[in-house]
Amino acid sequence: MSTSKPLTPHQAMGPVMTAARLGDVEGEKIARRDLAEAKITAAVKRALASSPPLTAAQKRRIAALIHSGGQS
Repeated sequence: MSTSKPLTPHQAMGPVMTAARLGDVEGEKIARRDLAEAKITAAVKRALASSPPLTAAQKRRIAALIHSGGQS
């Protein structure tokens, strides 16, 4: 991500739309990656906020999933 403060999904959508409108293929690719990060971050925060604390093993499995790019 190009900024140090994580964007909300709403904030991350603006650069996607701008790049698409301008025909900036590389900029749109980067913006869509940032949008995916914002959506994933929001989903994880929601799930963690409504769940009991995770065990160390559960945290490791989730971290491994993220490190693998979603490959099991």
